[in-house]
Amino acid sequence: MSFSYVLRRSLQLTSITLLASLTALAQADNHLPQFVSEFERFVAEVVAPEVPGAAIAVVADGKVQLIRGYGVRQQGKPEPVTEDTVFRLASVSKTFAGTAAALLVQQQQLSWDTPLRDTLQHVRFHNARYAGQITLQDLLSHTTGLVPQAYTNLIESNVPYPQVVERLREVHFSCPPKRCHGYQNVVFSLAGDMIQARSGKTYEDFVSEQLFRPLGMYSASFGLDGLKSASNHAMPHVRRRGAWKPVDIQQNYYNLPPAAGVNASINDMAKWLLANMGQRPEVLPAHSLDQLQAKLVPTRVARSHYGQRPDQVKTWYGLGWRVFDTGDHQNFVHHGGWVQGFRAEMLFNRELGIGMVFLTNAETRLARDVIFEFVNAYEAEQERLDSLPVQLITQNDKQKLEKPSNPL
Repeated sequence: MSFSYVLRRSLQLTSITLLASLTALAQADNHLPQFVSEFERFVAEVVAPEVPGAAIAVVADGKVQLIRGYGVRQQGKPEPVTEDTVFRLASVSKTFAGTAAALLVQQQQLSWDTPLRDTLQHVRFHNARYAGQITLQDLLSHTTGLVPQAYTNLIESNVPYPQVVERLREVHFSCPPKRCHGYQNVVFSLAGDMIQARSGKTYEDFVSEQLFRPLGMYSASFGLDGLKSASNHAMPHVRRRGAWKPVDIQQNYYNLPPAAGVNASINDMAKWLLANMGQRPEVLPAHSLDQLQAKLVPTRVARSHYGQRPDQVKTWYGLGWRVFDTGDHQNFVHHGGWVQGFRAEMLFNRELGIGMVFLTNAETRLARDVIFEFVNAYEAEQERLDSLPVQLITQNDKQKLEKPSNPL
C-alpha cells in the first residue's frame, strides 16, 4: 500500500484512527503467524480468483494482523476493493441488534426478560397466551416459537415492514416460546422496535451513536441510501451463464435494519471484531459480551452452515450470534450473511485471541468454506507447535503457545 494513500487517509481520519490504521498496515507488512498466512493464501488463491471482489480482516494474539482487499468493486470496471470499500453485511447485521439491546440492558432501560407486549402493544399473534410470554431475549435468540422464517417471503417481495408486522397475527406457533429454535428476520426485527421505543431514538440513530461512532466505524451505515452514499462501495453480483454479472442493489432486506440493514467496510469490521473480542470494554464490557455470546439454545448443525464438519460440531444460538464447539476448542462465535449479490462471514474465539471477517460482492458458496479453513489453519499450527522438540521452539512460537497478550 502506497505512502501517498496513507497521506490521503490522514486528511480524513482523527489521530486515533490514523494510528490504528498505520498499526494495521505495519502488522500486515511484517511476518504473519503461520496460520494467518495459510488462511490468506486460501483466500488469495482459491476464493479471490472465483469472485469479482473480496476483503478479509484477521486477528491473532488479540490484535489485527491483516486487512486486505482483492479484486474489483464491479466486474468490468477497474476500481479495486480496498480496506475502505463498503459491503452489505446482510444477517451479520443481527450482531449489532443484539449488542444495541445489551447496551439498554446495561443502562437498565430494558431487561432480557422484558415482555414484547409491554413495549409494543400493537403487535398481535395468533396465540395470545404464547404472545404474552415472548421476551426481548426470545426475539434475539430466535426462540419465540413461531414457525421459522415467518413472512420472509413477503420481505423478499418488498412488502413494507409495518404491513408484514400487521400480518404476524396470522402466523402459527411451532412450540411455546423458549422451547425451540426457529430462525427469523421479521420477528427478530421487533427487537429493533423495542430498542427504538425505550431509547426514544430511531434504531439506526441509536446504533450509530452508541456503536458506530464510539468504535470509529466511520463508513458504517444503514440502508440503500447509506450504501450508495459511499463513493467506495461494492456492487452485488450473481452467477449467470457461468460468469459473474453485476445486478441492481435490492431494497427488500434493507426494510429490516436490525436483521439485515448494515453496511460496512473491512476496516470497520476489524474494529467490530476487536470490540466483540473484548478489546473495547469501555464500549462493550465483558459481562455484556458474556451474555450475548452465551449458548442459549441448541441448534441443528444442518441449519447452522457448518457442513464441513457435521460430525464434529455442536451448535447453539446466543443473542444475535451463533456459537459452536469443534474438536478440542469451544466457544467459537460466528454469524454469516447472504443477500442478493453479497456474502459475509464473521468468526472469532475470545479465549484463543483469534478471529476473522470475510466480505465479498458475489453469491459464492466458497464463502461458507472460509469458516473452517480459518479454524483448520489455526489447529494445524497448534499441532505443529505441539510436535516441535522444545529446543526448536522459537521465542515467537513460545508466545503462540501461551495465552493471548490480552486474556479474556
